[in-house]
Amino acid sequence: MVLGLVGELPLFANERKPGKVEGIDLGKDVKLEMVLIPAGKFIMGSPTNEKGRSDDERQHEVTLTKPFYMGKY
Repeated sequence: MVLGLVGELPLFANERKPGKVEGIDLGKDVKLEMVLIPAGKFIMGSPTNEKGRSDDERQHEVTLTKPFYMGKY
C-alpha cells in the first residue's frame, strides 16, 4: 500500500511548489512526510579549499530532469 501511495507522488510533483511537504498517512498513527525536490541544476561536491575534503568529492554540475519527492526525515 505504501509503495502505491508513494508511487503516485511523482504524478503530482509538477503541480506543487518546491519544498512543499506532503503527508501520507500509513495508518496506526504513522505518517510519512515527503518534500518536493524540483527539477533543475545544482553543483554537487565540495570546493577544493574545504577543510576535511576527500579526493572523491570534486564539484560537478548535476541536472535533475524530473521533480521528485524525498522523505523529510
